Amino acid sequence: MASDFGEAEAQEPRFVPLADIDPGDERFRISTRRESGDLLASIRRFGLRVPPLLTPAGSGFIIVSGFRRVSACRQLGWDSTAARVLPTDSAYACALMAVAENSLERPLNLIETSRALNLLEQTAPEGQTTDPDASALGLPTHPNVTGRLKRVCRLPSDIQDGILEDTISFAMACELDRLDDDLGVTFACLFRRLKPSLNKQREIVSLVLEIAVRENIHPRQVLEECGLTPSMGRSEPDRNQEIHVLRRRLRQRRFPALVAAEHNFLALRQRLRLSAGLQLTPPRDF
Repeated sequence: MASDFGEAEAQEPRFVPLADIDPGDERFRISTRRESGDLLASIRRFGLRVPPLLTPAGSGFIIVSGFRRVSACRQLGWDSTAARVLPTDSAYACALMAVAENSLERPLNLIETSRALNLLEQTAPEGQTTDPDASALGLPTHPNVTGRLKRVCRLPSDIQDGILEDTISFAMACELDRLDDDLGVTFACLFRRLKPSLNKQREIVSLVLEIAVRENIHPRQVLEECGLTPSMGRSEPDRNQEIHVLRRRLRQRRFPALVAAEHNFLALRQRLRLSAGLQLTPPRDF
């Protein structure tokens, strides 16, 4: 890694015309943030304190790190900007710098970690990132973890948005990844609207899939018949109450005999007319 970083050591900042920087080439982009409004006031008042990192490409330059800074400079109407230019044409060396400028400055979210792992793999010699490189950049190295993480940035945008909102965890994203894209997106939209806990998300997914298998229908049909599609109930009711109602509907459909037995027990218990202070509580799923 040291030799790669040596190749990628940027020269002293120099002024580069913004017209020479290709804004559409995002091959080295790691950050999920795109808006640069928060940078405008800072750059306007204090200047560009950390110049973006560029590398030559064709007759101009592409961005290695600093996409939002370059965008802010364009919005401010600048003709040129100070920039650090990498002298290397090694894609892997540029990728190492792109990841380093992000991961060593702040914690990466799941999407950014996935992008970083994929970028290093795509540009590494023989397609194999070395563990010392990944470890020095603060990235995971265990094959089981990295294999699942690399898929995260390829998930449908609705699932990725749920991850960024902290509505969908890494564990649930991996479960949704095993479903058809349309079904995974339907669940993701539902969870983003209702924000149930991970355990309740797992319960809903499991019940829907089990009902679909038993009744030989598509899981989406189960969702529609139980009123679980995100297009329904947009009046923003109490989320906890709606989650409770939806889980009860699914459980009644999945375990009709068990639910009937529970209702029968409740009716019999009521007939006992127990005195105050006495309770008769059966174990769950007795």
